[in-house]
Amino acid sequence: MLRYKSICVFKAAAKEVYPLAALACCRDETRAVELAAEVFSAVAERGCDTTGEWIKYLLRRDDNVFSRTAARGGRVSARLKSQVISELAVFKRLSLVKPDDFATETIAEFLPRFGFGGMSVTYERLLLFYMANGCGMVSVGSTFVYRDGELFPADFGDAVLSDIKNYAEEKAEIVRNTENFIAGLPAFHALLYGDCGTGKTATVRAIAREYRDRINVIEVSSRDVSRIGTLRAELAGLKQKFILFVDNLDSDGNGAIGKSLEAELDSPCGNTLVYCTCDSRRRAEDGEERQNRDTQSELALFDRFGLVVTYMIPGKEEFIDILKQILRSRGIRWREEYSAVAELAALKKGGRSPRAAKQIAELIESNYAQRRCD
Repeated sequence: MLRYKSICVFKAAAKEVYPLAALACCRDETRAVELAAEVFSAVAERGCDTTGEWIKYLLRRDDNVFSRTAARGGRVSARLKSQVISELAVFKRLSLVKPDDFATETIAEFLPRFGFGGMSVTYERLLLFYMANGCGMVSVGSTFVYRDGELFPADFGDAVLSDIKNYAEEKAEIVRNTENFIAGLPAFHALLYGDCGTGKTATVRAIAREYRDRINVIEVSSRDVSRIGTLRAELAGLKQKFILFVDNLDSDGNGAIGKSLEAELDSPCGNTLVYCTCDSRRRAEDGEERQNRDTQSELALFDRFGLVVTYMIPGKEEFIDILKQILRSRGIRWREEYSAVAELAALKKGGRSPRAAKQIAELIESNYAQRRCD
């Protein structure tokens, strides 16, 4: 236990492996069962088979002075290196603790049998890992959400750009800007602007999936927009590149965008790029004064982005074309009667949009499948 208590660099990892350290010196049978259960649960929750794999995962995502220095390409002092090597030896010993060491006749039947061993972490391997992948949470994934000042892993789904029918020019502009950013060429903070349901958010999330091996995407919640400057500062110096994604930004310049975001959009990109989506606020039923005010807000918002890509509601023919493509991708042959179904459904949904086309396709597929079953 003294060796465990000496850990001062990988403090977060040490805190999580406490049940294993406590088990290593436990003499109480009931407590041993409790601790073994905690270890088993912790290993399983991380999707690992052994304590060694579990500890390796914890070490890789640990945010500490060593991981931050390595991730930013800084010089690791001899003293810090020596301490890291010493702590890795402690973790190695802990990974070799096995259930049979505590399986007395009384508790052998009840003791959870967690897997042990399998820790292949060395100082050199860990150093190279941080240099290539960054440190902390960003080292173990590619998509995240930034909420209340903290990073959390996020799943943006499995959509790809080809799922967004038409809008080829719009998608190409965002792809080109993203690839320029990845390649170290001039790139711009981007605003995806336009009507609801046209695929703005889907475009960014599809890019996150298709470029996941070369870029990380962090979705920033609307209430954390003012913290983007802090987040960019935390990421600065890392070799990895990040898109900070604000979905459904308020076009009112006095609202969500705030002075802090204005400053960030005017600053050099560095290793972070800001992508925002914004829905058009103008409606046909609005009065002229409201429309003029919204137009001025939107123009002021546009000026703050180097790239503005507009997504507009498709016309009737294009809407039908989008629907045909979606149905074709689902193996459903087009029938002329679907045009009337689509038009009626679109009216009920408040207009034609790719999102409405997808929902109508699901409706047609459901009815088609029912008829086929009959």
